[in-house]
Amino acid sequence: MKLTLRIENLDSLPDGGPLEFSSVARGFEVGRDSAMDWTLPDTNRHISSRHFEISFRDGQFWLNDISTNGTFIYGASMRVSSPFALTHNERLQVGQYIIRVLVVDPAAPDAAFSAPIAAASDPWSLAPSPSPMPQFSNTPLPPPTRPSQALAGQFGDSFVENPRPLGFSPTTPPLDEPIAAPASPLPQAITTPPPVSVPTPPPPAASEPFPLKPVPVPQEAPADALPLLDAICKGAGLPAGSLSKVDVAQLGEDIGKSMRIATEQLMALLGARAAAKQFVKSSSRTMIGGINNSPLKFKPNATEALTTMFTQKTESYLGAVAAFTQGFDDVKRHQTAVYAAMQPALARLLEDLSPESIEERSTGGIMSSKKARAWELFVERWDAKTHPYENGMLDVFLAYFADAYDEAVKSANVKNGG
Repeated sequence: MKLTLRIENLDSLPDGGPLEFSSVARGFEVGRDSAMDWTLPDTNRHISSRHFEISFRDGQFWLNDISTNGTFIYGASMRVSSPFALTHNERLQVGQYIIRVLVVDPAAPDAAFSAPIAAASDPWSLAPSPSPMPQFSNTPLPPPTRPSQALAGQFGDSFVENPRPLGFSPTTPPLDEPIAAPASPLPQAITTPPPVSVPTPPPPAASEPFPLKPVPVPQEAPADALPLLDAICKGAGLPAGSLSKVDVAQLGEDIGKSMRIATEQLMALLGARAAAKQFVKSSSRTMIGGINNSPLKFKPNATEALTTMFTQKTESYLGAVAAFTQGFDDVKRHQTAVYAAMQPALARLLEDLSPESIEERSTGGIMSSKKARAWELFVERWDAKTHPYENGMLDVFLAYFADAYDEAVKSANVKNGG
């Protein structure tokens, strides 16, 4: 049995370590410490040095959580209870990391090779009941077949030399005897037959121009598909009848692929949102309840989310329209909240570090001699940075942030081939 733990919300680790760790039927340890089998770097020390350990017994991988801050099933509010049996395609949350659990049995036969070999007409195939071999004889075999001229042209003269002309058959029996010479010389005079009257052929009919290939005309959709197409138009906000001349099968496949992509990408965004909230230890956490849960947040993969939204609807989970509406609203609010919270948070930090604030809280002289000079240097540098900006050091930070953001976008574009 093989277990693979794979980080799916990051493209790389800060220390350049591996994004996944695999083990075959043996245990290992995971944590912040570099001595662990798999190291998860965490400068905020939310992840413990030895966060959890994996053991293998009775054909099952078990997780034993020994951390301070806990190991969570992704989207859950309560930490896992140890020992916890790991299942395939489950997702764990450890600090800022979302980890996919993959459990496979490498000994299982591959379906692609499990079917018996079908009998074929190929002379090298294994026929189920081979016919008896013919008796050997001293008759020499015919010469081997050479590739045709057309085939030789494909590979050049180095592969096929002096190919036989087209129409040569290697199975044509050889002549048993040479052609005999005529017994007597041919007559010198040949009697000319009388002329034969040949009727004048009719004039050739005028050749007709080559027919032009007709341009395919879009076919009307089957009548039984029109209600479905009209419903799709209504849901998408398109004019009625807009899809009446499309290939219904291709349209259905395109809609299905689009749904799959939208589901996978929105689930990834919601996962990154949850990881960010846990990373900053926000008190705003989404917890699973008895009803109206989002399958985009609490289902382990897109297949299960789509199944829950479209084919196995229950009161415990939202339907597709409500789930997608809520999901995009959550992502939008998260993006807005991140930037809205950044400025006041930084302002509170700088409030206590500004020279004006320090001087206001000082009861006597600041310093003397070398310390006084150091203070003057600090004030000079602070003023030099904040002088061009209306909002002081806050604007300095935002300028630095904009530069870092642009560099991050460029790096992402290069990595993705953009």
